[in-house]
Amino acid sequence: MRRVLYLQWDCFGEEYICESLKKAGMDVEMYPLPYGKISMRHDEEFEAGLVKHIGGNEYEFVFSFNYFPAVALACHKTGDKYVSWTYDSPFMFLYSTTIAFDTNLAFVFDKATVEELRGKGIRTIHYLPMAAPTDYYDSLYSSSAIRKTYQSEVSFVGSLYTEERQDLMKNLEGIRPESRQYLEALMGMQLQSYAMPILEKFLRPEIVADMQRVYPFIAEEDEMQSEAWMYANYFLARQVTARERTMLLEHIGNDHQLKLYTPEPTPQFSNVDNKGPVDYCNEMPYVFKNSQINLNISLKSIYSGIPLRAFDIMGCGGFLVSDFQSDFGELFVPDEDYVFYTTPEDLYAKVAYYLEHEEKRKQIAQNGYEKVKEKHTYDCRVKQILDML
Repeated sequence: MRRVLYLQWDCFGEEYICESLKKAGMDVEMYPLPYGKISMRHDEEFEAGLVKHIGGNEYEFVFSFNYFPAVALACHKTGDKYVSWTYDSPFMFLYSTTIAFDTNLAFVFDKATVEELRGKGIRTIHYLPMAAPTDYYDSLYSSSAIRKTYQSEVSFVGSLYTEERQDLMKNLEGIRPESRQYLEALMGMQLQSYAMPILEKFLRPEIVADMQRVYPFIAEEDEMQSEAWMYANYFLARQVTARERTMLLEHIGNDHQLKLYTPEPTPQFSNVDNKGPVDYCNEMPYVFKNSQINLNISLKSIYSGIPLRAFDIMGCGGFLVSDFQSDFGELFVPDEDYVFYTTPEDLYAKVAYYLEHEEKRKQIAQNGYEKVKEKHTYDCRVKQILDML
């Protein structure tokens, strides 16, 4: 039997990808990945242990969700194929020079990121959208008690990026007033732009230099990303997302019943029902199944990709209203499988419209569900990966 070494860490989708690999005839062996405990860019002890383990067995490939240079280094030494599927954005490790190793097969859910890296000469990176475990979601039954717990007119599941650990802008308090003014204007422009990421493009060198002066970013030897990329995607994008999500949810909550599932308290809201965090496998599907409208408000560092949240919503048979992300256009039909908005006013109008038009809403949700079930499950993605191999 063909064997796969699955690198296990606290990630989304582990149960689903492993089950699909087994259904495809693969024997899946688990191996612990100490992400967050050691440097996954390079750690000699970890790499030596992985090299020894791989060398003593025969694997079709090594697999991990998200790409890790330390794993790539180990697999490059043994000559084994390292398959990764990255769903986080931004994800700095993708910009490691190790990504070019011919032993890599790196899949990324955001097509714009793939095109960017291919523009740098990287040929080991490929576009692979996320997926949903529709068979598992179909097995979940919403009892009357569950429906009462999770039903809502509108729901949003996710971080607001207002948490202390997410607010990296606080580290830039010492920049010059003119730099602060420029950054505020730039973030305001991005807040109004739903078709194009502009933060990195318009982050001027003198502004970056001032940010470096206050909070320096020192690149590792294997890093390809620029200082502007780092500040734009980790600092500015999160701040813009925090402002956008807060603004949109507050406005919708003033007009409609809105349940928010997020890990931190939200005292800034008066009419949003914060239910706290939900477990990804055991609770979140019930939110999507029992909400009339499920929102996707993408993190601004996701250039074009469809977030995992959107696939899960449609895979649960939920009605999805999302911000504009160009990758949707390759897989789904707007107003047939899902609905997208292009301005805050457009969002508010569409939420009100679809709350009043139940039959249209249910038909769109059903169409989206059927398309995900047919073309965008983990079984489908495993087949694509194995075909590529």
